[in-house]
Amino acid sequence: MDIRHYFSASTSKQSSTPASTSSSSEDEEPLSSDSQSLEPPPTKRSLSSTANYRAKSKYRTKSGQRKYNKKWEKQFLWLEYDENYRGAFCKTCRKYDHHPSQKTGGAWITKPFKNWKKAVEKMRAHAKSDTHIRRSEAELLATKKEVSILEQLRSVTEEQRIRNRKGIKALLRCTHFLARNHIPHTTNFAALVNLIVSCGDDLKQFTEKSARNATYTSTDSVSDFLEALGLWVEESQLKRLCKAPFYSVMADECTDISTIEELSLCFRWEENGEPVEHFFDTIPLKKTDAASIYTTLTDWFKQKGIQPTKLVGMGFDGAATFSGVRTGVQARLKKNSPRALYVHCHCHLLQLACVQAANHTPGIEHVYKTLLTLWKFFHYSPKRAEHLKSVQRVLDLPELKVTKPSDTRWLAHEQCVKAVKKSYASIVIALETFYEQTHEPEALGLNKALSKKSTVMAIYLLDFVLPQVAKLSRCLQAEKLDLTAISGLVDSTLQTLHESLLPAANWVLELLDAQDELQAIAIIDSESITSFQDKVAKPFVTDLKENISRRFSSQDMIL
Repeated sequence: MDIRHYFSASTSKQSSTPASTSSSSEDEEPLSSDSQSLEPPPTKRSLSSTANYRAKSKYRTKSGQRKYNKKWEKQFLWLEYDENYRGAFCKTCRKYDHHPSQKTGGAWITKPFKNWKKAVEKMRAHAKSDTHIRRSEAELLATKKEVSILEQLRSVTEEQRIRNRKGIKALLRCTHFLARNHIPHTTNFAALVNLIVSCGDDLKQFTEKSARNATYTSTDSVSDFLEALGLWVEESQLKRLCKAPFYSVMADECTDISTIEELSLCFRWEENGEPVEHFFDTIPLKKTDAASIYTTLTDWFKQKGIQPTKLVGMGFDGAATFSGVRTGVQARLKKNSPRALYVHCHCHLLQLACVQAANHTPGIEHVYKTLLTLWKFFHYSPKRAEHLKSVQRVLDLPELKVTKPSDTRWLAHEQCVKAVKKSYASIVIALETFYEQTHEPEALGLNKALSKKSTVMAIYLLDFVLPQVAKLSRCLQAEKLDLTAISGLVDSTLQTLHESLLPAANWVLELLDAQDELQAIAIIDSESITSFQDKVAKPFVTDLKENISRRFSSQDMIL
């Protein structure tokens, strides 16, 4: 095949007219006869594939390593390649680098960037850096010299307004965090803001660009933030409460740390078929009589725009000030809210039943006083507490401390009794050894009190009774409590308490199984247990059952 015909055919496909083809063929010189024996050339690359190949090979070395790619300049307008350094720079940062001799810029500014494998990732990181953003803003301001001064001021004012809003929003979130987690706000707010500044951008820009006297991190500022949050929460909850068709209120008086009498208010209403409960306010009281509390409540209702005619339920304690049927707070509120029903707090009723039963049983009342004295003995002396721990370690027992029995919440004895029961042997031994070392009469008195058979059996009895009553208390405090189920819960508790009087009750069997551990303290036989059941257990449990039955009668449960 003649190679001249091959090229002439290829040329004719690319030419637009026959004239151009003929002219080009006429200009060609005749080939020698030797050229006629040449084989046809290999298939020719298309123009597009050739261009792609050349583009790819241009940015790779002969060994296949990556090189600079010109296309990156379209994505990052600040990018430029320096042939002398064989690396990339940021022309914006280099242009506005006023201290090049300090060499603080690093890559992109004073040093060329050459890591082509992670080039795009590093370019994006540089574009988001504070240094690049500040110098880009400087370049932007330099290019806006033709814009009027008024428009520049408007632009700066809008930017400042947005930045201030973001900063105040971040400070409000800090205040909310402290209040929600019960952290003292006046002493921890500035430290929290410093922590957030190191992690966030909005607050960081706000604090850096604000004047030193306008950072809003003082104790007065955080107190104002907390008050503003409280007002916002109260207003939002009041809107929900006022939309409800009816509501109930729960109130109780208390005394704060500055000995000011206050009335705490909680409301409960219905939204979309679900009960909603919220705490609203604590109102200072000048007097604590029924008339003053009623006036304070009604004035607060008027101030907040709450309609008293929607009141259908009232939950107070059993004191005559609230529960009086003629002049009590609940009787006065019923005059304006005829549909309102007064309910004595069920948990408070249960508490009163336990207190009254314990006070009527000398053996149980004595144990309570012993537990309180025992807690004070170890709590107020680190030396004594450490001595108890050392005895527990020697006996290879868990290091448990004596918890405080509450003076007003008798059900809090559950945790105290449980801790003493688990560490009974170690407590008695610690009191005995501590008396031998120090000769303190209080340690001797406690040791003798805990070594009595009646005390040991009372601890085991209470460890069985109190969890049953506490379980009922927790059920009565459930947020979605079904009032119709209260009678069933009470009956179940009464049946369990009745089982504690049986000769083979669970606490009796547990006491007999623990004889190996308790024999060094007190030898308890079946005769002692029978005597204790007749003189202490039966009167206490019977009185407790009667108190619960009387306070939770079926008539009182009807609402």
